[in-house]
Amino acid sequence: MRFYRYLLLLGWLPLMALSASAQNQEQAKRLFNAGKYEEAKPAFEKLLKRNPKNGSLNYWYGVCLYETGEADKCLPYLKHAADRDVREANRYLAMFYSDSYRFSEAEESWETYFELMEKAKKPTEPYQAAYDRASLGRQMLRSIRDITFVDSVVTDKATFLTAYNMSKEAGALSTYNQFFNQKDQPKGIVYQTETKNKIYYSSANNGKESLYTADRLTDKWENGKPLNGLDEKNNNNYPFILSDGVTLYFAADGEESLGGYDIFITRYNSENNQYLKPENIGMPFNSPANDYMLVIDEFNNLGWFASDRNQPEGKVCIYTFIPNEKNTTLDEELFDTEHLRRRAQLVSIKDTWKNNQEMQRAKQRIASAKYTETESKEVQKDFELIIDDLTTYYTLKDFRSKEARELATRWIQETKNLTALSNQLEQKRAAYIQANATQRNNMKAGILDMEKRIAQMEQSVAKLRLETCNTENRHLGKK
Repeated sequence: MRFYRYLLLLGWLPLMALSASAQNQEQAKRLFNAGKYEEAKPAFEKLLKRNPKNGSLNYWYGVCLYETGEADKCLPYLKHAADRDVREANRYLAMFYSDSYRFSEAEESWETYFELMEKAKKPTEPYQAAYDRASLGRQMLRSIRDITFVDSVVTDKATFLTAYNMSKEAGALSTYNQFFNQKDQPKGIVYQTETKNKIYYSSANNGKESLYTADRLTDKWENGKPLNGLDEKNNNNYPFILSDGVTLYFAADGEESLGGYDIFITRYNSENNQYLKPENIGMPFNSPANDYMLVIDEFNNLGWFASDRNQPEGKVCIYTFIPNEKNTTLDEELFDTEHLRRRAQLVSIKDTWKNNQEMQRAKQRIASAKYTETESKEVQKDFELIIDDLTTYYTLKDFRSKEARELATRWIQETKNLTALSNQLEQKRAAYIQANATQRNNMKAGILDMEKRIAQMEQSVAKLRLETCNTENRHLGKK
């Protein structure tokens, strides 16, 4: 009888395991369908190890990777799922390829997805805009602007304008609420010309951001006039006018944008009181993310623009560049595809460096502009950590890598410990000088031990500092 029960148990075990596996899969699917990808991911990973060829499991796990910030790992799983005719895998493949600037492959994936959707008699119109953006990205990759980028600084999106160290000759930027002392236009930006008698600004109009201009009349501003010629179906914001008073840079979303906001250029036609059809200025300025607030300081021959590409929520990167007056583009025959993608994505600004003398002069102009800007304004500095030749961090918020931020926290604490111990040593040395022979003899061993500990701590702090910088630079793609 016992033997019989044992055989029954052996027979039931696989069935129980299969039932548990099915339950786990159903639970993971419920989390997946609810958008709780982080919670679903471990379950799909475990299930996939048992059944690595299952198309649906590959799709679910690949999507979880994509949606939780591990897109660099999702490709083989999504490709496997697509090969197993999992329709939605093609949609995520298209999004991944667009994010990776592999726009031709994105177009192909969208086309495959559309074919499968049509066979299933499902609408494709909701995804047509994404396909069009992939096509636009492919075209942009063929004419990447040859721009030298000098610096990049990560800052809070809410106060990003403070990173623009413009000369007075370039005018001034402020938020709408600051300029007009209002509270109801949080997205509005105001550009005031050098003469301070004319402004260009954005303001909400029927749920959309629109651009206006106004002149100063003695002690007040006249009513704003809309800038004619711009597509009012889009959000238009972040205006800047060159010193010629004609050339306008601004940011807009819409059909001709690669991402959310893209940067456009247009010129004023005085004959019909309208701006010409705006042109997208292309890559590397624009990306599948939001890119905006381009400014060119002609006096210092420097430019800035903001981008939230590769940034966490609430952060934005301010890029400083040397304007390319000739608008030359990168020669496709001189660079391989991967290098062109890196230049378009701004993976590393070092890829753009060519002329050392030009770089040094630009860095001097930046330093001079920053010094002028901070003469009358105190900058918050919790510490000073030189990440590389062009980037210095002053707060933990500056770090983009979580691992580097944790290392920096340790570096700060160990630096404080080292400072405290060094101060104690100085006090003991001062006491040693005032002591008699017997007292000195008693103090000598303690001082020598403290000197040894400080030397060890200095090495540890230096090593930790280097590890912090290297970790951050690896995250930024600079090493």
